[in-house]
Amino acid sequence: MTDGAQRTALVTGGATGIGAGITWRLAAERMKVFVVQRSEEDASMGRKHFAEHPFAELIEVGAHDLATGAGCRDAVAECVRRFGRLDILVNNAGVSGYAAFGPVESGDDELIDRIIDTNLKAPLRLARESFSQLVVNEGVVVNISSIAEFQAQRDVPAYVASKAGLGGLTRALACDLAEYGVRVVGIAPGDVETRASRAEDYVAAAGAVKETPLGFVAEPEDVANLVAWLVSGRARYITGTTIVMDGGRTAY
Repeated sequence: MTDGAQRTALVTGGATGIGAGITWRLAAERMKVFVVQRSEEDASMGRKHFAEHPFAELIEVGAHDLATGAGCRDAVAECVRRFGRLDILVNNAGVSGYAAFGPVESGDDELIDRIIDTNLKAPLRLARESFSQLVVNEGVVVNISSIAEFQAQRDVPAYVASKAGLGGLTRALACDLAEYGVRVVGIAPGDVETRASRAEDYVAAAGAVKETPLGFVAEPEDVANLVAWLVSGRARYITGTTIVMDGGRTAY
């Protein structure tokens, strides 16, 4: 495994929230980072944000809709075109379950499709499109999941299904790619303090701290620090599992 200065990471949804924390941290490790946002407007905002990074020259931002196969293919192609290689794939982009909050009988087909397409199909498609790069570089895939992968939540069935499926995908890809020296690991955060989560009007937010034994919710940097460790050689024997980091919330 090469050191940070020679490695390239693709981070989906890497300009906001948890993703921005991951991008910032990997660039601080001297990795080149290609960030994928859904729209050019979001990509432009990301470029402005990362212009303040001490290693801003290592970060590029592109716009691709990962809910489509073409968007996933083009995202990987642009990353390789810009940086010449792809060593690390961080599947962070996702549609929040609370975007479709409500009982199952009120589910909207278009929104259900976008949740599944973005949260589950995109990580599989991106792994497929990245395959030739990952196997050459003994790469690492990190899937950002949720404690919903293990613990069902009311009124968000499409989201829970997408995260449970992502956990299965993590294990399946780890088995398929191990022979090439590629590791696949998931991270399941509990509540994380981001602008996106503060903007959502959902019932669970009020009790998040109370339900967390440590008494506080995570910051994006907490997730980013774990990602940085997992993609390093220090985690070389970890694959095919999802690591829960929820302040003890699921320990009850």
